[in-house]
Order: sequence, then C-alpha cells, then structure tokens
Amino acid sequence: MYYSISDMCTVLGKVIQKPDRSFSFLAYLLRGEKNVLIDTVPEKAGEVFMTELKQLVPLSQLDAIILNHSEEDHSGALGLLLAARADIPIYCTAACKQRLVSRYPNANFIEVANLSTLKIGTFEFCFTHTPGLHWDDNMVTYFENEQILFSNDLFGQYLGCEPPLDKDYTNDSVLQGAKTYFDKVFAQATPNEKRAVLGLADLNLKCIAPGHGVILTGKLDEVFALYETECAAY
Repeated sequence: MYYSISDMCTVLGKVIQKPDRSFSFLAYLLRGEKNVLIDTVPEKAGEVFMTELKQLVPLSQLDAIILNHSEEDHSGALGLLLAARADIPIYCTAACKQRLVSRYPNANFIEVANLSTLKIGTFEFCFTHTPGLHWDDNMVTYFENEQILFSNDLFGQYLGCEPPLDKDYTNDSVLQGAKTYFDKVFAQATPNEKRAVLGLADLNLKCIAPGHGVILTGKLDEVFALYETECAAY
C-alpha cells in the first residue's frame, strides 16, 4: 500500500485486520530535490515494501533514511535497503545506533542530537529525542517544509485502513484508538519522560504521521490534547 498525503510525502506500509481490531505499520517517503525515507516496516512485510518503494523512486536516487526507532516493526526492512544501498546515511539517535550497529556493522549511522536540525537538499528537519516513549532510543522528526510530525510510536492508535487517514473515523473512535494505545505503550513512562510530549506543543502542526494507526489531520488537535492531558497528569 502506498498513498500520497501531500505534495512531497507518500505513506507506505501494511494494514493488518484482526478479529478485534485493525493495526497498521507505516513508513514515509519524501520526494523532491532529494529523496528521504522515514522509517521502514517489519521484515515480514519487507519484500512488498521494497517493491512499492522502487515503484516510487529508484533506490539509486534515495539519499537518506531517518530512523526514529530501532524496534523491528520500524526497522525490519532496513537490511533489504542496505543490501541495495550499503552506503546510504541513516540518521538516528545514539541509542538507536547502539541497538542496531552489531546487526549492521558497516552501515552509515549518523547520530543526531536532541533538538538538532538537519537540511537535506531543500528539506529541513528538527529532531526531538523522546527516550522512554517507549524505548530509550525513540525520537520524533519534524518536517519543517510541510509542518508534518513523523512521530513513530507517539500518537499512534489501534486503528488501520487504506488509505490510512483519519477522515473516515469519528472523533470518538480515533480518541479511543489513541487512548488504548497510549495506555498499552506509554502509561508506564516516568513523568520526566512524558514531559517530552509537552515540548512538542510549540510546533506548528498540520499533520501527525505516526508509525501505527492513521495519519492525523482532522483529528490532530483532539489526539494532541489527549496526550497533553495524559502527560501532564503528574
């Protein structure tokens, strides 16, 4: 599955339908003067992911990967990408590199600091580390050009559809999906770890593009408010 969500951004991924819920695994491709991939998908979905990615851009023209989190459901297809492009820069936290370097010892991992910025061609990014939400290596990536927050696990929901957009859900169903996911993944984080979410309130956001669930545009404010309430509860 892939679907254009803006002039520059295409979502790729897989939706799983279970008896009690739907769930998605989402990655994102930015195309322009340079081409940048945000996260990948589980290894078992990697072959289809690679086929669809190559339909969108030749791998020789992929300029960088931003990896927000090392967990397999977000990094599983990395090995397939590196088999084709061993030299490609992979921007991530130091903890993410540490978790993956033994598996990919020759990969070109480039550590990014908290609140650091990066320019790739005309694309401008800002990185916010979110350790403990939910591993020590998590971060989120803000895409300045289109005011999109690539949030990985943060703001995810137990939802899934094709295309993975929030417009076909009611506010209540999106909030329920987000609250159930928050309780499962983030409720045990410390108050200090949760403060990282409150720091994102200063961003100008038109879209939150998570690694799971649906992309938030129409219901963005409601889900962000839910997180602010949950994370300010300390």
